[in-house]
Amino acid sequence: MLIDGLEGSLNDVDPADVESFSVLKDASATAMYGVRGANGVVLVTTKRGKEEKLKFTARANATMSWLKRLPKYCGAYDYAKLANEALAVRGEDIKYSAKELEIIQNGLDPDLYPDVDWQDVLLDDFSWQQTYFVSAQGGGSIARYYVSLNYSNESAAYKQDKSSKYFKDVSYNTYGLRANIDMNLTKTTNLYFGVSANKTINNLPGNENTDLLWSQCNNLTPLTFPVVYSNGAYPSAGKDDLISPYVSVNYTGMSQKEHTKSVYTLALKQNLDMLTKGLSLTIQGAYTGEDWFNETRKITPETWMYDHRDQYGNLAGSRKSEKHTVEYSSSQDQYRKYFLQTTINWLREFGYGDRKSHV
Repeated sequence: MLIDGLEGSLNDVDPADVESFSVLKDASATAMYGVRGANGVVLVTTKRGKEEKLKFTARANATMSWLKRLPKYCGAYDYAKLANEALAVRGEDIKYSAKELEIIQNGLDPDLYPDVDWQDVLLDDFSWQQTYFVSAQGGGSIARYYVSLNYSNESAAYKQDKSSKYFKDVSYNTYGLRANIDMNLTKTTNLYFGVSANKTINNLPGNENTDLLWSQCNNLTPLTFPVVYSNGAYPSAGKDDLISPYVSVNYTGMSQKEHTKSVYTLALKQNLDMLTKGLSLTIQGAYTGEDWFNETRKITPETWMYDHRDQYGNLAGSRKSEKHTVEYSSSQDQYRKYFLQTTINWLREFGYGDRKSHV
C-alpha cells in the first residue's frame, strides 16, 4: 500500500483525509513496484490544498457497541444439582449434600456458597467510541495547504471499581495529525512538504493480558468464591485463570502501551517542457520514525481461598498469594527509515485526427 507515494498502513490514515483510492492489478501497471507489487498495489492519495478561501471542516461521531452473543451460564443452585448428577452418573460421590443445596438455594452463606455471575461482574452491556476530526484547507496562487487533526477514544466493556487507587480506564486512544503543503517556487518548479503523525495509547490492567479475564470468566463456577469475601479479603483459587477477574481488572496495578509514528516528506517536481513536451523530474525524500514505550506498575494483592469456618464462625482457609508492593518495569524501542526516490515521467500524446497514442 502506497500513501502519497510511500509505503504505509491504512490504519494511519483517517478516512476523511482520503482524496482518492485506487487498486492496480494489471502486471504492466505494477511492474515498476517489482516483487512487492506481485499481488497488486493500493494507491491512496490524501487531500491537498486548493487555490480558494480558507475552508474549515469538523466532525464528531459517537458509536455504541454491545456484546451481542455471549454464553449463558446457570446459577449456583442449578450448577450444584448438575454437578451432583454428573458425579452420580460416573458412580462417584456427590459433591453437595442436601443441606448444602438448601444453603445455596436460599443464599444463606454467600462466602462459602456464593452465587456469582462472573460475566455480570466483569462486563458492561455496551461500550462507547468517540471520534473527532477537524481540518483546514485553502491557499493562493503560490502556496496551498491542507491540515487536519483527529482524535479517537474507545473504551473497553469491562466494569471497573472507580474507588480503587489503581483505577484507570481500560481504553484505546489515538491521536493524528496530517499536513500537506504545496508551494510554487517558480512557474515550472513545485515543492511539496508533508507531515503525518500518529500516536496510540493503550491502557490495560497491571497483568496486561485481557484474554486472561475472559478465561477466568469461563473457568470459574458461580460457587468457586465470591467477588469479595465479607471480611474484605480478595479471593483466589490458584494462579492465572483461577484468580478472580474482579481482582485482576481492579487490583493488579496498571499498564500503558504507547506507539508513535511520524513521517516527514519533501518532494521537488521540475517541469522539463523546455526539453520536450510532457517531461518532468520528481525527487522525493522521506523520513519515518517509530517509537514504542511500554510501562507497567504491577501489584500482587494478598488473596485467600476460604473453604470452611472455624469454631467461632470465622472464615478459615489458605492464603494463595502474599501482597507485593509496586513492581515497575518499562521497555522502549525505536525504528528509523530513510527513503529517497528519483522519478522521470514523460506523458505525451501523439496522433493525427482520430488516431492518437500516449507515452
